[in-house]
Amino acid sequence: MNIIKNKYLKVSQPIGEFYCCVMKAKDLYKISYSDVRRMEEEQDNDGFESYLGIQRELNSSRVSKISDYIKSVDATFPNSIIVAIDSKFISLNGGELSISYGEIYKGKIAKILDGQHRLAGFEGTDFCFTSQNNEKVDFEVLVTIFVEADLHTQSQVFTMVNQNQTKVNKSLVYDLESLALARNPTKTAHQIAVLLNSKSGSPFYKRIKRLGVKTPGVTTELITQAAFVDNLVKWTISKQPGLDRDILLGRKKNFIGLKNKNLPDNNNESFRKLPFRKSFIDREDSAIAMNIYRFFLAVDAKWPESWSSDNKISVLNKTVGFIALIRVLRDIYNKFVDDGVINYGDVIDKKQYAKVLSDVDIDENFFSGIDAVSKNSVFIYKKIMGYINV
Repeated sequence: MNIIKNKYLKVSQPIGEFYCCVMKAKDLYKISYSDVRRMEEEQDNDGFESYLGIQRELNSSRVSKISDYIKSVDATFPNSIIVAIDSKFISLNGGELSISYGEIYKGKIAKILDGQHRLAGFEGTDFCFTSQNNEKVDFEVLVTIFVEADLHTQSQVFTMVNQNQTKVNKSLVYDLESLALARNPTKTAHQIAVLLNSKSGSPFYKRIKRLGVKTPGVTTELITQAAFVDNLVKWTISKQPGLDRDILLGRKKNFIGLKNKNLPDNNNESFRKLPFRKSFIDREDSAIAMNIYRFFLAVDAKWPESWSSDNKISVLNKTVGFIALIRVLRDIYNKFVDDGVINYGDVIDKKQYAKVLSDVDIDENFFSGIDAVSKNSVFIYKKIMGYINV
């Protein structure tokens, strides 16, 4: 007989009583399940089967992201995983809640009402994290247990938790990176976005939607902060921003296993794919900002009408154009390195950027005849690079 014992708190609410406790993630994983087919069978003709069945299918992409997150140095799940358990498995003794079960019931005891993706994210891990002292510690989770809850109660809980969730705006998430304790690629890109958006004379002055929504009274914000940060990181700074973040945060917090660990991709082969990588590793974020600033000043000089924030039909001044141009910047920077003009980490003059762009025989009208859809960023990029010898 297997027994899981935990201290608990009893909570009384209009829906009934339930219990809150702390469990080791590995213990909860062993006894839990979220079987779509079973839920449908149990709720036959009850009116909830199609709704719950669809909602409870695992999203492999989401599970993968959570799995990566679990391995980060500051992973946390402060909200509880909600389960329903049959009373025959539960006993209460004083302030202790025990879950007792035989081997045949393993994986068939706790029906997950909310949190299946979080729990699935632990699959393939050792259910532990590494402390600052480099010791293995069991990853614990908050658990809310409904005992002997009927199917209607289960469906109410599921619907209440999931129906009214509002997805956090990604630009807001990036804006909060300014509060991060240590440097990381996203924080660097965010700070550059803020700088260029606030600096008078900048090619991005008042063009970036700081929180993903337009500032009242400002009509020139054509690029979201998320798009700016995502693409600056992806094309020029880091292919593993999460790993960079963990290493730098681990150093800051003096994690024994990370305080002497070097950032990856610190070689010329990697710099070719990520031309501002060296500047980031060397803590020269200002060099990244200056290259962005000067390149886009050259873009503004080359196509002033299309880059103008007042031009509502151009795609060059919008997210689609920005993605294309950041890729062009990457290739031009590499060209200067290949030609021996600069080394990785250097700042290129605006005139040098402008000289390369002067070979591009594309007029202003080109950018007004294209739809602002994501696939056209590749089209614009290839069109511009067709005139540049790299």
